[in-house]
Amino acid sequence: MSDKKARENIFKGFKEALDAQENEPKKPNELDSTCGVADDDLVVRFRAAVEMENEQSKAQGLPVTGYDKEKKQSYIEYPDGRRVYGDKK
Repeated sequence: MSDKKARENIFKGFKEALDAQENEPKKPNELDSTCGVADDDLVVRFRAAVEMENEQSKAQGLPVTGYDKEKKQSYIEYPDGRRVYGDKK
């Protein structure tokens, strides 16, 4: 089989697989059905992971990003405590 013919067969297979995926009925929340973890638990875990990453970055002397709810702006906080706001409104 030639390389061209082999590539055509591969792409044909990809197309068929994509078409089959698009025609499958969507599940309301596939992550819950496969892992058994509620959305609220995932949010708590995600926030904890971000907080741990920020603490690790601070310990290494790296800047971290955050969001100021009062000013409604994102910022970069440097190890010296200085904040540089990025959103200009």
